[in-house]
This record gives sequence, C-alpha cells and structure tokens, in this order.
Amino acid sequence: MNTLDTYSVFLVDDDKMFLTSLKNSLQQKFGGLLKISVFTKGEDCLESLESHKDEAPDIVILDYYLDNDVSPDTVNGLKVLHEVKSISNDTTVIMVSGEDKMQVAVDCIKNGAYEYVVKSESAFIRIQQAIKNSIETILSARKSTTYFRANIALAIIVLSIILIDVIWYYSYHYTF
Repeated sequence: MNTLDTYSVFLVDDDKMFLTSLKNSLQQKFGGLLKISVFTKGEDCLESLESHKDEAPDIVILDYYLDNDVSPDTVNGLKVLHEVKSISNDTTVIMVSGEDKMQVAVDCIKNGAYEYVVKSESAFIRIQQAIKNSIETILSARKSTTYFRANIALAIIVLSIILIDVIWYYSYHYTF
C-alpha cells in the first residue's frame, strides 16, 4: 500500500491491446494518482506480489480468462484472485472479462472481487468508476487508520499524565 496521495494498480490481462489501451485510459483519467504496473500473465503478477508483500497493490484489474496461446497451462483469473486475496486481503480486485454471464460475475464477487466489468464499449468508463469508488474506500480506510493511531497516542498521553499526577500526589502526601 502506498501513501495517502498515490495508489498502486496492477493490470493483468493476456490481451496486450486491451492492456495498453486500458493503461493509457487510466493514465489519462487519473494522471499521477495511479502507479500502474502491467502483467500479461497471472503468474507474473503473483510473483511480483510475493516478492513485494509489504508493498501490495491497492487495486488489481484482473482478466477472468488468462488464456495464453504460448503457454496453455497458465493460471486463470479466478485462481489469481484467490492468491491475491490470500497474500493481501486489503487489495481491491476488479475482474474484467468478455463473458457476459451472470454466474461468472457472481462467482467472482463471491470469491472476493470488488466489481465485475464486462469488456464492452463502456468497459473503460466502468473500470474508471470502479477505481474511483475503490480509491474513495481506500482513502477512507487510510484516514480511519490515521485517526485511530492519533487517538491511541492521545490516550497514552492522557493516561501518562494521570499516572504522573497520581504518583506525584501520593509521593507528596504520604511518605514511604
């Protein structure tokens, strides 16, 4: 996870043209707000996640079918979704696919996907909106964590003052 003002995004799709177009679209829409990494295989994405567990991406845009003509035994998107969630449960995963079947979408959501987007004319707009919503959720969680830490620090300070006051009071009024 990154600082409050940038968000790490992994794009995982075997369709290089879609991947390039999506990356360009997101860079145009979000500019420097997103740090985008691109992967054409689920294995490459998982390898990057494993090697940088402390810097897991905030958002993963993941193709449901990762069919690779060169290597037909590649991991599919649902398997990658499981692995991403097991490595970093806080990572938001948005599944994309050419499949317009309700059961595919339901399976993805049941397995931890934040959103399911069908690759269509409006796919880029829907992905951008899903990312915007994800960023709002992530930002809220980050601020909540920051406020929680500040409250803990404040509580420790108040308790320390009370403890010092009690010790001072008893040491002043009673001699041991």
